[in-house]
Amino acid sequence: MASAYQSIGSVRVAKQVLSTIVTHSALQIPGVIGMANTSPTVAMRNQWSRLLKHDIPPQGVGLTVRENTVSADLYLIVDADVDIVSIGSAVQDEVASALEDMVGMQVQEVNIYIYDIA
Repeated sequence: MASAYQSIGSVRVAKQVLSTIVTHSALQIPGVIGMANTSPTVAMRNQWSRLLKHDIPPQGVGLTVRENTVSADLYLIVDADVDIVSIGSAVQDEVASALEDMVGMQVQEVNIYIYDIA
């Protein structure tokens, strides 16, 4: 009898799928309102880009994938009435767990940038 996980080829997960998993996981945390791409002002995006010395990803999620390891940068919009540090930690835990559980990838780091509060 063959194992349910016997390899008969390879499985590759598109970077966009990883981005969707990260975004969906982050939005599950109470107090997270959205990602940076939902911000109405282009001026704010440009200001952040200059401050951080790199461009903010269009969907508010930047991923670096090397072999079976992923690093993520998330640019979040959070509720004004929340503990920002606690939200950031909760998002880090949720995103890391989702990536490990859903696609079996090791998570090197999950960096949280609070882009705006609403």
